[in-house]
Amino acid sequence: MVLKSLNDSSNINEDFLNEWKVHLQCQNEAFLSYACLIPVLGITQDPDTLNYMIVIEEAFNGSLRNNLLTKKYNPNDKFKNLWHILRQLKAIHKLNLVHGDLHNGNILHTKNHLFISDLGLCKPVNRTDTENEIYGIIPYMAPEILRGKPYTKAADIYSFGMLMWEMTSGAPAFHNISHDIELSLNICTGTRPEIIEGTMPEYVKLMKRCWDNDPQKRPTVNELENIFSLWMKIYPLEKDNEKRIPVPENEPEIVYHPKSCYTSRKFDDSAKLNEICELSNKILFDDNVNQDFFGNV
Repeated sequence: MVLKSLNDSSNINEDFLNEWKVHLQCQNEAFLSYACLIPVLGITQDPDTLNYMIVIEEAFNGSLRNNLLTKKYNPNDKFKNLWHILRQLKAIHKLNLVHGDLHNGNILHTKNHLFISDLGLCKPVNRTDTENEIYGIIPYMAPEILRGKPYTKAADIYSFGMLMWEMTSGAPAFHNISHDIELSLNICTGTRPEIIEGTMPEYVKLMKRCWDNDPQKRPTVNELENIFSLWMKIYPLEKDNEKRIPVPENEPEIVYHPKSCYTSRKFDDSAKLNEICELSNKILFDDNVNQDFFGNV
């Protein structure tokens, strides 16, 4: 068992009740959908601080982040793991909720399954927080979220696309560069992780759809689940190795940039990003107008 404490909850505040409610809603929906979520076993109270705590099942194998560094998943394992994540995300989206902070540290690995954790972060679709605060890990944050737009289901799909890439690389996206406004701007203008050589074309095409700059062009969780279900049936029987996701020869140790950060934190650069993007668009528009004008003279 693991005890997850909610700070300053000794008087049972709204945040604690919301986390408890979301856990139960998602767990019930997942059960009805034959999916699996990290089991919530109950609530208790710290006798010293009086803070309330949620009792959940312990993930003995740690997070997906830990396992990507130590395990070499075969192709079918990768399909299966991503499919399990999609099944749980589907349960969340069916309740018209979004996770809002999906990354490899929030995917827990038990003996037989992967579980999405931190369901207390879930929020209604398109809800704009009154304080307009944005939290997350920059490589997993969709461009529109970096620019201050409300969380949507499509933003979760973008994060899932990054998990797809990590399954082919064995390393977190953008681990070797600083996680700063420059990276955020590059993401907003279309920069994505480099495709790993040998990744099957169908997989690459789907992954690129997930991290499309336009949220409307990203697949839904239902479409993704259907595709991965089909792949699990087809590709274990496929003899052509080029149609399988390669098992990377992971480096024994990944060298992280000293200013990379894989812990969720507050993001304060949305206004600055919008200003830079709007200025860039204006310059590009003026250049195009000038070219059209002088080209017709």
